[in-house]
Amino acid sequence: MERPRTSKPRGVCKYYSQPRGCFAGKSCKFLHGDPGTEQLTPYDKAKVCKFYQQGYCKRGDECWFRHVRAGRSAGESSIAGPSSPESDDGFEDLCSICFDKPTTYGLLGGCSHIFCIKCIRQWRDTSDNAPDNIGSDVRKKCPMCRAPSQFITPTSEFVLHGTPEKDRVIAAYRDSMKKVKCRYFQASVGNSRGRPGCPFGKDCFYLHQNADGTPYVFTEGIPTSFRVSPSESLAMPIMT
Repeated sequence: MERPRTSKPRGVCKYYSQPRGCFAGKSCKFLHGDPGTEQLTPYDKAKVCKFYQQGYCKRGDECWFRHVRAGRSAGESSIAGPSSPESDDGFEDLCSICFDKPTTYGLLGGCSHIFCIKCIRQWRDTSDNAPDNIGSDVRKKCPMCRAPSQFITPTSEFVLHGTPEKDRVIAAYRDSMKKVKCRYFQASVGNSRGRPGCPFGKDCFYLHQNADGTPYVFTEGIPTSFRVSPSESLAMPIMT
């Protein structure tokens, strides 16, 4: 899909074809090429994805804009610090399941193991209803170290566990999810039980809102909500 223009060119730059070139560089709002074939100005091409800078762009490789964090060059890793998995032996931030470099990472809450979002969601998927999964909480743990993790946070860059940056990424994701109505809560409103419900309770990322617009507050979270019989656990989802 061809990227559309986000700003109107001011014409063709008269300096770019000169020996000294265009001093404006990426800030130039004129076309650097034939207007019949060149549609984007250097200024337009240099635009950075605001969602990526906030921590997560759902378009991934298909995004039209540059995926660069403020103050960091393209391709520079966000993994740093003395406890970083990136070491002198050339270790790269590859998914622990498929061993490819993720476009979108699936961040777990209890460890620093690296997964792409697709692989870790497949691991946590309980739709196959295999007998070994019924009543088991293994899917709510890291497949590498078994550290408990009740949810997955999608992020465009990997961050280490126990760092302020990871706390910021998780908080930003949770804040964005609060704008979306919880489908389990919505489905339970007005049912025969007479009481709205959500399997994640107060730990749910999504919006629980009464018909009058006021928030519905749960007193129990995931540990209590998931304490059900094996037959009931078949319907219990894994929050991502």
